[in-house]
Amino acid sequence: MFSIYQQLNKKDEDSGGSRRGSDCTGHDRFYQEPARVKRKKRPPNRRTRSAIELDSNAMLTARNYVKNNRSTSIESTTSNASTSSSSINNLSEDKFQFVNKIDSLAKILFNRVSITRSRESESSNGKHHYKSLDQNPTICEERIEYLELEKKSRDQALNICQVYLQATTRYNLANQLHNIGSRVDKFWFVVTDTLLKTDRLLTLTPLSKNCPLSVCPSTKEILNKLFLFIQHPYVCPILDIEFIEYEEENYVIVLQPINHGCLKDLIYGIDKNSWNNDWTNKYVSRGNGLILPQIQVIGRQILEALLFLKDRGYPTIHLHSGNVAIQNGMARVAGLENSLLGFTSRIYPLVSTRAPYGTSIESICFGHLLFEMTTGYELCSFKPSRIHYDDVAKFPLVYELMEFIFNSPDNRYPSLEEILLHELFRNIDLRELRHAPVNTFRPILNPSVVNLLEDIKRHNSRRITSIEEIDLLISI
Repeated sequence: MFSIYQQLNKKDEDSGGSRRGSDCTGHDRFYQEPARVKRKKRPPNRRTRSAIELDSNAMLTARNYVKNNRSTSIESTTSNASTSSSSINNLSEDKFQFVNKIDSLAKILFNRVSITRSRESESSNGKHHYKSLDQNPTICEERIEYLELEKKSRDQALNICQVYLQATTRYNLANQLHNIGSRVDKFWFVVTDTLLKTDRLLTLTPLSKNCPLSVCPSTKEILNKLFLFIQHPYVCPILDIEFIEYEEENYVIVLQPINHGCLKDLIYGIDKNSWNNDWTNKYVSRGNGLILPQIQVIGRQILEALLFLKDRGYPTIHLHSGNVAIQNGMARVAGLENSLLGFTSRIYPLVSTRAPYGTSIESICFGHLLFEMTTGYELCSFKPSRIHYDDVAKFPLVYELMEFIFNSPDNRYPSLEEILLHELFRNIDLRELRHAPVNTFRPILNPSVVNLLEDIKRHNSRRITSIEEIDLLISI
């Protein structure tokens, strides 16, 4: 795949650089088109043939046969017309009387059943009368209030999105999606990129109070440069980022490729056509988990992406199954903007407050992700219990790695490099990295980008320290 990109880049240089695919914002360098499978041609639908297509001799014989039978039937009917008319009249009268008797009998039975049911209801004094939740006035009022608030927030998000799209001529609004993620104040839209003639996923989120970045045009330029540098087959790219102010509140808009499904959908067996359904409805029941080859390949791809970002000096990633996009069977780590903008994930407070100082939080998050891939449900505690280990025991290699992550003898947590060297992920052939040159994934970052990443790291470390101090005071 990379040799193809090299040939394309060489052609672009020879033609004077007219094509700028990998340098322009909005391009996914490592996008893979789905494989086209040649389908067998279906046999033509069987239809009724016209008279012209039939044999002329067969048609003549059929017509003569029908003519002879029709003449005999007419003669027989005319000769017996007088006798048949009287019999038909007698039968119709008998039938009419019989139907009347059945109707009267049905009315009597229905009245008796209705009387007995009414008596039973009166004698029971309402002991066995069940009412649905919708008949509870308190629950109905709360539901109506919640629906009104949700509609109001969605309408406001739609207005903000339209304000942004009016300011730019590149994107057009296609439709507004449901709440496909767990974050309450985040909204999703499908927009059309008029330059590249493709659909994109636009997310709108209000900026957090803990955001370490200053909202200004220079910050936007630095972030777009950063996302242009960190391109990897197993990293879902951020194509564009924009800050917008609406009613004295700052919002961030992020544009990404549309991936029809994430790792959580794959674990829970969600169909690809249902990727945009509401988050609260998709994961109600327990999933089936993945098979061992899927766990090995997807786990190795995620580890390669995490190590790539770590080498670039990127802050801690919000790693969970909802932030791993699946594209043609390939895992791509997403949600890169969360750690830069001060957002936190659902699992982050549970992991960050209990992990010892200096521990790789991403290693613990990867252990949680490995557990969910194996069992089909989330690990709601910091460490797995014995019951959790019993659910993982069906794959001995996964069981060993879970023990290595959470129950190390020297009371330490392994790094990502140590997890990658485990036997579970050895000898896994990743075709996307098979012929990749060394310099492909080692870009030179600008000083402004490096300084931005260092500032965010210092801000996040101070934040974690303050959270640990608050927990210590509460425990005392």
